[in-house]
Amino acid sequence: MIVIWAQKHKAYKLCPHNKLMYHEIRKIKGKTQNYLISNQRGSHGWIKKSRFIGYGKISKDKISYLKKKFEIELVSSKKYPYLTKIQALELEHLRRAYFEKTNALSKEEFEQFEISYFTELTYNSNSIEGNSLSLEETSLVVNENLVPEGKTLREIYEAKNHTQAISFLKSYKPDLDEKLILKLHAIILNNISERFAGRYREGTVRIFGSDIRFPDAEKVPQLMRNLIYWYHQHRKEYHPFELAVILSTKLVSIHPFVDGNGRISRLLMNFILQKNKFPWINVYTKQRAEYLQAVRKGNEEEYVPILGFIVNTLRENLESFKLISERGKHDSHH
Repeated sequence: MIVIWAQKHKAYKLCPHNKLMYHEIRKIKGKTQNYLISNQRGSHGWIKKSRFIGYGKISKDKISYLKKKFEIELVSSKKYPYLTKIQALELEHLRRAYFEKTNALSKEEFEQFEISYFTELTYNSNSIEGNSLSLEETSLVVNENLVPEGKTLREIYEAKNHTQAISFLKSYKPDLDEKLILKLHAIILNNISERFAGRYREGTVRIFGSDIRFPDAEKVPQLMRNLIYWYHQHRKEYHPFELAVILSTKLVSIHPFVDGNGRISRLLMNFILQKNKFPWINVYTKQRAEYLQAVRKGNEEEYVPILGFIVNTLRENLESFKLISERGKHDSHH
């Protein structure tokens, strides 16, 4: 006789890959056998995988350790359209390191960490687009409601609006749709350009000093609907990181708005990452040239450069906040 029961109270969701993993105990011919069961949602339904982990009673700590090991193996064994297995494995290590370190912080420490992290993100995202506020000045505006001398009202509102957009996305529960994108754009251009806020462009746009041509304005609404359809069609096939970065790049290729395309693209990238339990990524203004070059490759549907760039950026983000050891001292995988 075989008796099976699962430690249901220990089940939890590994969000990035839609897995449910739990510890199952089976009694076979009087012997207690332990298995880890993983239910993974694939492109053609649910895939169940099991692993035998030993006889008799196994401690909670050991089960927790074996779960993590099994999860990481499952992530790194899957084939993705663009990410390499090494990149997928590194992303899983970075993700785990981020949550292990931030979950260990007190409520007050975590609040301070988030203020610093998101202030830097606002500074960098706006600076990439030409805002002249320094990091210190951005902090004065968004955290202390002070206005630095010699700065334009537009620059002040860009900082405030970006911070409001982050706050909005952090508490937004529904999935990506057109309504969200337009709402986000309305927040970004609030008090700056009411005429264009939350609306697709109706004319031609050009990037100064660039020969890149964007789609005609009349095609934009359908292209945006196609983009959202693409996102929903590929959620199961793509790694969440691929999905976030490629959608962000595709949006820039459409350039649906008169202004704010870059900021919207990075905010949406982070929204998708957040939904899949990945840290927000802060693209540094000091790497603007390298970043824009990778985005241009993405405009030509070459996504490997931008994915590699963003993986490296995430690692740098976590190193900067001492959430992982810097490379050269210790490998980020440990």
